[in-house]
Amino acid sequence: MFDSIKALSQIGPMMAKAKEMQSRMVEFQKTLPFIEASGAAGGEAVRVTANGRLEIMSFEFGPDAPTSDPAKLSDLCREATNAALRAVQAQVQTKMQESMGDVDMEAMRSMLGQG
Repeated sequence: MFDSIKALSQIGPMMAKAKEMQSRMVEFQKTLPFIEASGAAGGEAVRVTANGRLEIMSFEFGPDAPTSDPAKLSDLCREATNAALRAVQAQVQTKMQESMGDVDMEAMRSMLGQG
């Protein structure tokens, strides 16, 4: 019985924290287009830049790009794109943790049934 009362007394602060987190998340989402990272393959034969929305912003071919070998060029494009997406995802994760501050993301996931 006392556990139920204790749990009820924590609902208000939890709701306030959830509302604060939602506000921070909305603000963070506005920054996603401005977070960018690049990935390269074949040295600098292919370079791809992606943003925090996982959109490809640019594709560049260096002088060593194997333009006469479509299969090799395709492989390098895929590798560079995947590298750029991994890099930007890592940046987004880091920046999200910074912007959330003291919010315990694992606790929130558990509370939402995602943990």
